[in-house]
Amino acid sequence: MDRFWVLILLQCTLLAAQSVQNLGVSCIASSQECGPRGGIGDGAHPVLSPQSFITDALISTVSNTTRQLASGPAPVRLSASPSSSSSCPPRRHIIIDSANGAQQEMVGFGHAWTDSAVSVFNTLDNATLSRVLEDLFGQSGNNMGFMRHTIGSSDLSGEQYTYDDNGPSFNEGEPDLDLSNFSLGPHGTGQAKMIAQMGTVKGDVFLFGSPWSYPGWTKYNDLFIAPNLNVDGGGSYNILNNSFNPVYIPQMVEYFSKYVGAFHDMGVQVNGITPMNEPLNYQGGYPCMLLDPVDAASLIAQGLGQAMHDRGVIIMAYDHNTDQPVYPARVIQGTGGEGSLTDAAAWHCYAGPVANYSVMSDFHYAFPNTLQFMTECSNYLPQSGSWNFEVAANFIPPVTHGASAAAMWVMATDQDYGPHSPYGGCAGCQGSVIVNSSTQYTLTNDYYMVGQFSRFVRRGSVNYRILGDGNEGDARQDNQFYTMAVRNPDSSWAVVMMNNIGSDQDVVLGFNNGETDVWQGTVPNATVVTWLLPAQGVGAEPPAPDVSAAPLTNVSVSISVSATATGGEPGGVCPTTSTSSSSSSSSSSTSTLELVPNTTHTIESPAPTGSNGTATA
Repeated sequence: MDRFWVLILLQCTLLAAQSVQNLGVSCIASSQECGPRGGIGDGAHPVLSPQSFITDALISTVSNTTRQLASGPAPVRLSASPSSSSSCPPRRHIIIDSANGAQQEMVGFGHAWTDSAVSVFNTLDNATLSRVLEDLFGQSGNNMGFMRHTIGSSDLSGEQYTYDDNGPSFNEGEPDLDLSNFSLGPHGTGQAKMIAQMGTVKGDVFLFGSPWSYPGWTKYNDLFIAPNLNVDGGGSYNILNNSFNPVYIPQMVEYFSKYVGAFHDMGVQVNGITPMNEPLNYQGGYPCMLLDPVDAASLIAQGLGQAMHDRGVIIMAYDHNTDQPVYPARVIQGTGGEGSLTDAAAWHCYAGPVANYSVMSDFHYAFPNTLQFMTECSNYLPQSGSWNFEVAANFIPPVTHGASAAAMWVMATDQDYGPHSPYGGCAGCQGSVIVNSSTQYTLTNDYYMVGQFSRFVRRGSVNYRILGDGNEGDARQDNQFYTMAVRNPDSSWAVVMMNNIGSDQDVVLGFNNGETDVWQGTVPNATVVTWLLPAQGVGAEPPAPDVSAAPLTNVSVSISVSATATGGEPGGVCPTTSTSSSSSSSSSSTSTLELVPNTTHTIESPAPTGSNGTATA
C-alpha cells in the first residue's frame, strides 16, 4: 500500500474516540442511597473562569511548607498569541488539537482497595472514617472515580486467603468441584462493606476486581503461595508449576460468578474484572500465578466472558507490564476477536528499565475499539527531601497513548506500609493515606498528585492530542515536560502539566479549530499544575476562591518576578527560573521474611475429568 494511504489510515484510527458510555458504576441505588455523581467540569458544576492548581514534587520534611493542590495564579486569556520577541526565557507553545485530535473518552483516576486499606480504616472512629472517605471520594476531596480491588488476598494483606481455600489454611486446600465451600469470609466481607460505603460518598465509581492467585487446588503446584526462592540481590524466582491447571476452568467461571453475586448482595456492583493480576509473574512468597494467554483466552471463551457480560461486568485482559503487549492481543484473538468477549486491555508501569507506554498506541492501531487502562503503579519507599513525579509520570503518558483511566496501587496503609504479607511482596508501597491512630491520618504527597487529575477530569470527558511544545523528553531521560488535555462535559478544558524540565516554564496555550482563546501562565519547575479553562467565550477573570470547587486552599502560591528584565512581558518583568535538576533516592526494605507455610502440601487424588478435559463434580 502507498505510504501516503498508510499514514492516512493510521491517522484516522488514532482519531477514533473510544466510548465509556456503557460502563457501569459500583453503587446499587436499590440497596442504598448513592452519593452524588460528577463534579467540577460537568453541567451542574461548570467552569466559568480560569483557575490553576499546583502540587510540588518535593516531598517535604516539614508539614505545610510545599504547595499541595494549592490555588495558584490563574492563566490569563490573551486576545492573540504573544510575540516571540522578548528578553525573557523562551515561551513553551502548546497547541490542543481541537480540530482533529479527539481521542478516547475518560473514566477517571484512582487507587486500589486492598486489605491493608480496609484494615486501617476499620481502626478509625466513625467521624474520622467519614472524613477520610470524603477526602478520597467526595466532591470536596479527590473525587476518585476509577477503583480497583483485590479478589482475595494480595501482598498488601496481613492474612492470606481466597474465597474457597477448602482446607485448614490457604496452602492446604483440596478440590471443591461444586464450590460448596465458597465464601467471601471475614476479609472479603469486610472489603465489600467498605466499598459499599464508598458508594454512599460517590455514586459513579467504576470498580474492577483482580485476583492475585486462584485457590491453590486449581494450580499445578497445589499451592496458593509458592515457596519464596530468593534471588541474590532481591526478589524471587518465578516457579514454573505455580500456574493454573485449565482442567478447573468450569470451577473458576463459577468462582468469579459467585464473587460478583456475593458483592452484589452486599450493595456493590462489580463493573469489571481482570482474570489475573500480573499473569506473567509467578514467583513465590506472596499470591502469584502464571496464567498464559492461551489459558486466559480459554477461560474467557469457555464461559467466563459470557458469565461476566450477563452480570454487567467487562473483561479486561492482561493487567501487567508494557513489555509483553502481545499478551492482550493473543487473548482478544483467542476470544472471538475485537468486540466479542474481551472488552479492554490493562497495563502496569513496572517494565524495566522504564515503562514504554507507546505500545498502547500500537495496540490501539490493532484494536481501535478496545478500551485501555493503566491499572497499577506504586510509589516505593518515597524519600522526604526528594522530588517525586511517580504519579504524573505514570498518568499522563498512558492517557497520551490511549488509556481511559489510571490507578495507583495501594490506597492506604499503616505507618509501616502494611499490613502486608510476611512471606514476600511489597513491604514499602506507599499510598495516599497513612493511618496513625483512631482519630488521625496523614495525606501523603501521592494524595495531592492523584488529586491533580481525579478532581478535574470528569467521566465522559474526551482526551485530545497535544501539539507544539506540549511534551518534551521521556522516562529514559533526566528531564521531562508532559501535557494532557481533556474537554469536560461542560466544554471546559482541564489541562494537566508536569514540569520536570529544570526551570520554570512560561506557557502559551492555544487551539487549532478556529477558537480565538489563547492562554498564558507560568508552570513552575518541579511541579504538577492543572489549569481549568472555561469554554470559548465563557468568563474572563479568575474567580474569588471557592471552597466548594473542591481543591484545597491551605497553602498560598506566589510566582516571583525579576525586575531586571525589560520588554516582552507585561510590566517589563519575567518569571524567575530555577535550574535544579530532579533527584530521587530509594532504599530497599530490610524486613525479614517468614517462610511460606505448608509448601509441601500435595493433592493426592487428582480431580476427575470429563470428556472435554475439564474437572467434573
